[in-house]
Amino acid sequence: MRTAQRAVAIALFILVASTAYADSRVYTIEDAYDAALKSNEVIMISGESAIQAESRLDQAWTFLYPRLTANGSYTQFDDVLPPGGGSFIFQPRDQFNASLVLTQPLYTGGRTLAALRAARALRESGRNDFSSSKQTVLLRVAEAYFGVLKAQKFVEVSKNSLERMERHKKVTEREAKTRKSKMNVSSLLRANTLVNQARIALVRAEDGLKIARQKLSLLTKLPEDLSVADPQLLTAPAGALETLRQTAVQNRADYESAKLNQQAAAEIVTVTRGAHYPQMFAEGGVRYQDSQPQTGLDATTYYAGIRLQIPIFEGGLMKAEVAEAKSRQRQAELASALLKRIIESEVHEALTNLQTFDVVLETARLQVGDAKKNFDTVESLFSEGLVSSLSLIDAEQALSLSEKELVSATWDRQLAILRLERSLGLLGKNFLPRMDTD
Repeated sequence: MRTAQRAVAIALFILVASTAYADSRVYTIEDAYDAALKSNEVIMISGESAIQAESRLDQAWTFLYPRLTANGSYTQFDDVLPPGGGSFIFQPRDQFNASLVLTQPLYTGGRTLAALRAARALRESGRNDFSSSKQTVLLRVAEAYFGVLKAQKFVEVSKNSLERMERHKKVTEREAKTRKSKMNVSSLLRANTLVNQARIALVRAEDGLKIARQKLSLLTKLPEDLSVADPQLLTAPAGALETLRQTAVQNRADYESAKLNQQAAAEIVTVTRGAHYPQMFAEGGVRYQDSQPQTGLDATTYYAGIRLQIPIFEGGLMKAEVAEAKSRQRQAELASALLKRIIESEVHEALTNLQTFDVVLETARLQVGDAKKNFDTVESLFSEGLVSSLSLIDAEQALSLSEKELVSATWDRQLAILRLERSLGLLGKNFLPRMDTD
């Protein structure tokens, strides 16, 4: 009995220990990236689109191959013709027909090969769209991840602020007990108010952390109570604005996809026009007919030949369909040109934001250093009764505000680097060896 109880106790201990370990795990940004790439629905939807594009290429190939068609029919008539039968029966009572036909396209107005080229372009476009979707999701994950980081740091800053206010409250309480005066009582009430305000700020910071974690969990399906680690600080891509714009045009998967869609649209014009040109097919087959009673046409027949199909009048259908296809081609060209301008604008905006955050971060560091020295000095003077509590409150608020600004500037700059990498089409290429459907 004691042995069983010990076994149960050990099992419970292991279970509790393993649960505590799982809950206390700290996730890295690479963990978040990996989880999102495996489970995010946006990536899965884009992956299905890439699979569909691959299937369309397989469909295009089938129009180059010969087609073998089997037909069969059984017919029962109400009477034999001529009535009562005769030397030549042209309508039996029962008849069975079967045929096997092999058809090989010989000339289709160039549309078969054009459709194949269009399908290839669309397949590569689908793969590029898949890669672009991955980069977009990675950026969203990074935004959520840095949101959790900032929220964690804000909680720490709020806790430090609360501790400083509680120290101030203790000093004020000691002064109020030692020297009871209206001024000291007022200072104590003000200290109580500031402590409560610091607690409210801490509660709000913790609430913000919960929301940030939930947003990250939504993208990655990681636990909602997760903790994240500080990632290695990133280095911004080097180069002047024009160089970075050229890099973006060369690397952006969505721009490459737009150019491929432009090629596919040009091929679709050929496909549309070729559908109205003469079509030539080689055909061969075998026919079998069996009737009861027998007719003169019952036999097994083998045949082969060339079939030519020439459209003569279609009421202007070719002109209308070709005009529509050319319009879609112009749309694709305009979309590609517009996207290029948008990419160049995104690079300029991302680079400008990064340069701004460089200045903000450096200023925030200086600001925190000055605010920390000022608070330490004022707190020491206040404990000696040389400055009023208002000076200490002002110094504490300045320190708390500057610490939050430093937290925001630090991780906003890292996020600005990632946004610049995304605008250049480079995001995730160091993390992922390949970003395609294979």
